[in-house]
Amino acid sequence: MTAAEGGGDGHTRHVGEVLRLAWPLSLSFLLTNAYRINDQFWIQGLGEHAQTAIGATFYVIIMNFALMFLAVGGTLALVSRATGAEDPQTRDSVARHAMLLAIAIGATLAFAVRPFTPEIVALLGLPDAAATLAEDYLGTIYLFSIPLALTPAVDNIFIGRGHTRIPMVLQFCAVGLNFALNPFLIYGVDSLGFDGWGIRGAAVATGLSRTVAVTAGVAILRIGFGTSLVGSARPSLSRLFSIARISAPSSVSIAVYAGVYWAMLGLVLSRLDGSVTAGLGIGFQVFEGAAFPCYLGVSIAGASLVGRALGARDPDAAWSVVRATRLAGRVLGLSWAVVFLGAAPFVVGRFTAAPEVAAQTLLYVRVLAFSQYQVAVESVNERVLIGSGHTRPILWISTLGNLLRVPLAWLFALVFGWAGAGVWWAINVTTWLKAGFLWREVQRGEWLAGPPTGARKRFPPARSG
Repeated sequence: MTAAEGGGDGHTRHVGEVLRLAWPLSLSFLLTNAYRINDQFWIQGLGEHAQTAIGATFYVIIMNFALMFLAVGGTLALVSRATGAEDPQTRDSVARHAMLLAIAIGATLAFAVRPFTPEIVALLGLPDAAATLAEDYLGTIYLFSIPLALTPAVDNIFIGRGHTRIPMVLQFCAVGLNFALNPFLIYGVDSLGFDGWGIRGAAVATGLSRTVAVTAGVAILRIGFGTSLVGSARPSLSRLFSIARISAPSSVSIAVYAGVYWAMLGLVLSRLDGSVTAGLGIGFQVFEGAAFPCYLGVSIAGASLVGRALGARDPDAAWSVVRATRLAGRVLGLSWAVVFLGAAPFVVGRFTAAPEVAAQTLLYVRVLAFSQYQVAVESVNERVLIGSGHTRPILWISTLGNLLRVPLAWLFALVFGWAGAGVWWAINVTTWLKAGFLWREVQRGEWLAGPPTGARKRFPPARSG
């Protein structure tokens, strides 16, 4: 009996390994998302337009992250493979090139994209007051693009090596700094004669705290792990290309995801009451912002273990990891669905005092509860593909699934007259479709083929899981 077919001892062991790696990752991602929750909480004193601006710019930031992810996905796959193959020279070379690529991407965003901030915000279709605040926030965020791009690359270097607690500790310190800086930089301190920078202050607090965290992370890689930040030769274009090639399908998928929300804001939500967009911002960032990091922690833990198993040429262990990760993901998805339904009335009031916004947020959370199981399934199976380096299927599955949201949202919200609920159900339907196709792709087993740049070898698909 193979691990893919059963194998109770191996399965139990891998469940433990997934959970051991996953809890620091989940906490780390929760802490990362706490930046947005911090901003959403502290800027409520600036009014509903500030809430709307923060919610809308989030999708622009996701679009930026799509570019940053070019230095992330391939890093996780290649570092974990090299770790499993006990090849420290390749592992450290990947780490150096990943950081170099991240710096180049961050510089591009800071110097080439930032001047177009007004045009970018105009595409969101926001009211004038919210648009002005969105420009202030987003333009300031772009100033910190290099540390923002370096952070996920450095985190995934640690994760690929199996050290998931270091990113957690770094994020814990950074979020603490962010929480302390936010009220000071947003509202100022009268006794010091500082009036605060309003919504720009929230962006500065995020940028400064991320800068501190990633600087510490690079120092730990250099001093604690002996990773040379400067190789003995010039940067390898083939190495940079390998990282970017593996990452590219997921990067495109992330960009499409952000673009779809962007389109829904401009084409659908802009035709509805402003409280719907504000409700989306709070519901997405507070509720899904708490649930998705848990799915992501389990998923990336599984991806790291899958990559190491394939690096060690042990496909049975890789299948056992997949089954263990899927089990953890399913339990989390069902648990968060219950939390969404039960906790929403008690949480929403802490993030808005406007009755219309609170009602729309409650509606969003209750509808999205019915897709949390599928969100977890989608996350797990997508990261299995990323960890193995077999990322091409992600491109068509996620891209087509996300693109379908725009016509469905238009149909449900405007033609059928379901308003905000129609948009949320369009999200649910497409999530169910993506989850099913990604599960099927992993079941086919093609991701078990050799390293991304090596000869291909087929293994049989799973019979269960």
